[in-house]
Amino acid sequence: MLPSTLTHLWLEAPLADAVLARLPAGVQVIHAAAEPPIYRNAAPAQAIIASSQLRYDAAVLDACPRLRLIARTGIGVDNIDLDAATARGVVVTNTPDGPTESTAEHTVAMLLALAKRLKPGNDNLAAGKWGPRAGAIVGDEVQGKTLGLIGCGRIGRRVAEICRLAFQMRVLAYDPYLAADSAAALGVTLAPLDDVIAQADFLSLHVPATPATIGLMNAARLAQMKAGSYLLNLARGALVDEAALLDALERGQLAGAGIDVFAAEPPAVDHPLRRHPAVIATPHSASVTREGRRRMEEMAMARLLAFFGGERPADIVNPAAWPEA
Repeated sequence: MLPSTLTHLWLEAPLADAVLARLPAGVQVIHAAAEPPIYRNAAPAQAIIASSQLRYDAAVLDACPRLRLIARTGIGVDNIDLDAATARGVVVTNTPDGPTESTAEHTVAMLLALAKRLKPGNDNLAAGKWGPRAGAIVGDEVQGKTLGLIGCGRIGRRVAEICRLAFQMRVLAYDPYLAADSAAALGVTLAPLDDVIAQADFLSLHVPATPATIGLMNAARLAQMKAGSYLLNLARGALVDEAALLDALERGQLAGAGIDVFAAEPPAVDHPLRRHPAVIATPHSASVTREGRRRMEEMAMARLLAFFGGERPADIVNPAAWPEA
């Protein structure tokens, strides 16, 4: 069955007016309900432009009997039950190119902030202190250090490019999907996972949460990291055993960690990683820039317009649900 005419669109999060202006005349835009469950008003929707906060499971999908398309702003679709969507004939798309620059820049910003001890320096000054210029305030240079990447897709490649060219860092990567010639063109050295973990001064994660990667950085792998090294996770919280990470920080195995994602979001107010002195944490906001958000919204809208125009949209993540598959 080909897509029907779009009459109702449900938004998990607001979109820019200029993006909404691309909709055909007469489409009713329904914003998420103010009170939970936020999808209580989504029943008429034939399309959803989705963010990352709502879990699109079978119950949500069954509450939207007219739904044909979920257009996800961003890369990750782990908050969408793809099997349930496919079984109901709901096509799911994402925008994998949208957040690349924003997330890569955020990663490098965290790397530098950790190395330069910006958090303790800022906290000292805010508390009315000036010195001592010792201990936790003493930072590290990143030039010539080793950056380890677990995953070298769009974001990992951009992080590698910035760190290699700007800081002359040595870049090691573990990515079974990256060809050797592509790695060489990037100036990246491919290595086994254990070698990347053991040799990195800064280890940055850039893989999706899958059965193979959930819990990837457990206690054993954290113990493989260099004493005094840093862990960066701006991918998915489920990749890291948070209790093991906290222990590694407390023992001084790691000098610090940069975290944009947590296993449960939002994390509890008393979550120890939220306020740990060696951790810089942000609220899953690495891709949240004006430019990045607008790019993802535009891409999601383009996929929606293509779908309801009878065309196969870009970046379908469950191709079996496409009507002509």
